[in-house]
Amino acid sequence: MSKKDKERKDAEKKQKKEAKKDKAEKALKAVKEKAAEKKAVLDDLLGEIPTVHTDELQKYAEKHEKMAESDDKAEDEILTTVSTEKAPAAIGPYSQAVIAGDFLFASGQIPINPKTGEIDGEDIQTQARRVMKNIGKILKKAGTSYDHVVKTTCFLADLADFAAFNEVYGEYFTEKPARSCVAVKQIPKGVLCEVEVIAYLK
Repeated sequence: MSKKDKERKDAEKKQKKEAKKDKAEKALKAVKEKAAEKKAVLDDLLGEIPTVHTDELQKYAEKHEKMAESDDKAEDEILTTVSTEKAPAAIGPYSQAVIAGDFLFASGQIPINPKTGEIDGEDIQTQARRVMKNIGKILKKAGTSYDHVVKTTCFLADLADFAAFNEVYGEYFTEKPARSCVAVKQIPKGVLCEVEVIAYLK
């Protein structure tokens, strides 16, 4: 390459470099201008908002922080599971009972003896009594009792057992909570009865 060609090539490179620099500077200038325009609009808007004193702003922040903490706490307390070894353990994706707000919702109890894991008795009265005892243990664990039960749902394998079942039921639920009692085709483990309750905790 001749000296003249080299000088020409260097000059072209320099020219391209300067052109890129000019382009970058123009782009930067445009960005700054847009930013300045946005700032001007924001300043106009802020100028319409009343000034908040520092102490008032601090009080506002503290108030909302406490409210947020209270909401978080309330959210944490929405559902509380209840579990006791004195009642049959939950053997599936459920809990023995759940506290939601001021109420306890207990899962259906069948006549399983929690100590042996076996079904207590073959007649409706024996099985019903074990069901009631299991419910009582869950209620006690939750800090309540039969007297605070507001609703029961009873499932019988044979409605002909209603009178005998009702006799045992009446020994425990003396406050006579609301109740539904139905006969179903089959209850887990082939037992004769199952009962679920809702209790008011306050």
